[in-house]
Amino acid sequence: RDAYRKFPTVTVINAADIINIVQEVVDQVALVVRFISAFAILAGAIILASTVAGTRLRRVRESAVLKTLAARRRLLIGIFSVEFAILGAVAGFMGGALATAFSRLLLIRFLDAKFNFELLPNLTTILLTTALAVTAGWLASIKILNQRPLEVLRDE
Repeated sequence: RDAYRKFPTVTVINAADIINIVQEVVDQVALVVRFISAFAILAGAIILASTVAGTRLRRVRESAVLKTLAARRRLLIGIFSVEFAILGAVAGFMGGALATAFSRLLLIRFLDAKFNFELLPNLTTILLTTALAVTAGWLASIKILNQRPLEVLRDE
């Protein structure tokens, strides 16, 4: 303030104000990236759930054939659970890999910022997507275990 009073024609710029403005811009960009990521995750979850539900008819036939070959309920539960878990894990891995690649591209190319790979969010994504796939799969398939093989095979 003293320098401004002595030299009124000299422009004084407060570095703290500049840092605050830059931080606000970075926060807005981060908010947009989070929104896009959340939208992509939600869309992926809906697609994953519909994919699992869409393969229900195939599982009905497989279940009938396996029951005809003397497969027990426990074996069918294990087979379907592994199928749902693998589908969810692959979807989570691909989603995490694409999100990491997008974040890296955005930070390095457009913002000239340093990129740090975080393992924990990627593992969390894989685990949550796996849990979602198993849950959606069993919600769509729970009635399959109670169907008699003869009913299913006669309908074909």
